[in-house]
Amino acid sequence: MSKRTSVPTGGRLARLRIDKPMSAIAAVFAAALIGLLTLIPAVALAENEVVTSEPADGTTLATSPTQIVINFTEEIGELRIVSLECNTEPINLPAPTLSGNSRVMTVEIPDALPRGLCVATWRVSDADGEPNGNSLISFTVDAEPAATTTAARQDGTASNVGSADGSTPEASLATTSAGDAETKTVALNRVETGKGPLWLGRVLSTIGIAVVFGALILIAAAWPEGVEYLITVRFLRAAWALALIGTLLFTSAAAAAVTGSSLSSGFSPGAWFDLLDAGWAGRAALFRLIFVIASAWAAFRPDRVIDPVTQVAALGIPALAVAMAGVGRVDGSLAAVGVLLGIAHALAMAIWIGGVILLARVVLSGPGDEDLVHAVRGFTRLSVVAIVVTIGTGLAQMLRLDGGDLFGSGHGLLTVLKVMLVAAMVFIGLSARQFAQKRLNRSHEMTMPMADRLRRAFGAEAAIGIVTVLASSWLLSLTPANVSAEPSINYAISQTVLVSEANLSVTVKLTRNIVGNSGLEVTVNSPAEGLTGLEVMLTPPFNTITGAIIQPVPLPGAGVATRSESVGLPIIVPGDWLLQINAQTAAGVVQSDPVLISILDETGAAPTTSITIPEPILVPIESSTTLAGG
Repeated sequence: MSKRTSVPTGGRLARLRIDKPMSAIAAVFAAALIGLLTLIPAVALAENEVVTSEPADGTTLATSPTQIVINFTEEIGELRIVSLECNTEPINLPAPTLSGNSRVMTVEIPDALPRGLCVATWRVSDADGEPNGNSLISFTVDAEPAATTTAARQDGTASNVGSADGSTPEASLATTSAGDAETKTVALNRVETGKGPLWLGRVLSTIGIAVVFGALILIAAAWPEGVEYLITVRFLRAAWALALIGTLLFTSAAAAAVTGSSLSSGFSPGAWFDLLDAGWAGRAALFRLIFVIASAWAAFRPDRVIDPVTQVAALGIPALAVAMAGVGRVDGSLAAVGVLLGIAHALAMAIWIGGVILLARVVLSGPGDEDLVHAVRGFTRLSVVAIVVTIGTGLAQMLRLDGGDLFGSGHGLLTVLKVMLVAAMVFIGLSARQFAQKRLNRSHEMTMPMADRLRRAFGAEAAIGIVTVLASSWLLSLTPANVSAEPSINYAISQTVLVSEANLSVTVKLTRNIVGNSGLEVTVNSPAEGLTGLEVMLTPPFNTITGAIIQPVPLPGAGVATRSESVGLPIIVPGDWLLQINAQTAAGVVQSDPVLISILDETGAAPTTSITIPEPILVPIESSTTLAGG
């Protein structure tokens, strides 16, 4: 039986290079053109301007307007802010809406405005999100508002007067019944993270990098002749492309989940760096992308894994990509041990599944000489160690995360399913290995019937392995029995506000003491029940950018409400802010005394707000001066 068609390493690699002079010239020309384009300075666009407005600037109105409509010269982007003050008092406004090809901005005025001077401050960005103008529109209302009865807000939204994005994110409501003393946790906002793209990206990425790493390990350990086959090179390139596509999708979906933005926004490379602030799981997602891109160095030139000079790097870079895939669960008890177990589990799984897929798709794709026999034998020896490590680390993780409660949670039930899939893989794999060892013990070639039988067996094992990867990715979206569903949050500011006559005690925490979107936690310590209309009010120092922020809190008594930093409160002005609590209690409507909290600027420094009074200058009166009346 003849050996499968192959070419020497040098000749094969030579055909993979660009060998046409015109192609090289075109590549150089394209690179030069791109370089020239990057040197062209960006065109500075003029700031957006107001064409017309209703009410018009400087007008006097007989009655209060119901909305403010501003028509601009240019298209408006996502950032659009309208804050309103009447007689220097801030007025709560909803988020502005766009119409007219995104050039007309409308903001509704929910309540009649008081008589007097009103100033509307607007700030917008362009279509690319860059700041594109801000100014004022003033008008005068010449009539007092009619008396109305306003119901207390219980919608759980934040009324942001001049917020960072003008938005009022929805919140879930508290559902505690009267007399229920149990502490409840209520989310003041809800961020849809796009679980489908996140799961799909993780699956494709994990399978792709596992195949690349496992195949390279098998080539280096037992099948060095594999780099001479063109089918091997094509297979590795296809696996790397799958890993890259999946990792790009996973990284973008993770960035969108962290920032609370859309999936399309997550594809911006600038958004990926937000993962650095999302804990080790977020950093691992970004590093995974970097190592997957770098793995092309070995995937496109697999001969580097058998060269002693480049072997360590050619195997180490894909190994790091696989290791980052193992840093998926960093919560629960013994988190550091869990990370090490996850990395070892991912590496062993990649050697097992990646190797068996290479066997089924490449090594056993047809008959061949003794090198194919050596590849199968080498994999049977190598995979035994990988199987033992995979099962051992998987069981350790199961005990750490679920303990003995495998049937009391969705995570435990899915873990049982994964254990069954792994058991099926082991049964099929061991049967195939026993058959291969028996039939190939003295064989010096891979016959067509033998290759066909082994390909079907290893193919079934590979198919179950892919299903197991699907289940593993699903597990990461579920909460194990031994892991708290509540995230651990570090708060930079914590203030307890007391109103003794109403027995009201509320602790307010903010995740940031620097300008930016800040997460919020509100804990009602007392009373246990009887609260309505609870609000947290943050008043900024005097500025022309933003007004007061009012966050309704849907808690009827003792409990905890949170608002995540991804869509947090827009505390965008440095200086001394005032924190107050408003509520309807059994003792009546109360407002706490203001508590001072200091917000630093972007550099972490406190802004200078003190007034410097110059030293007085004394000018003596000449003795010869005659005073009036003297």
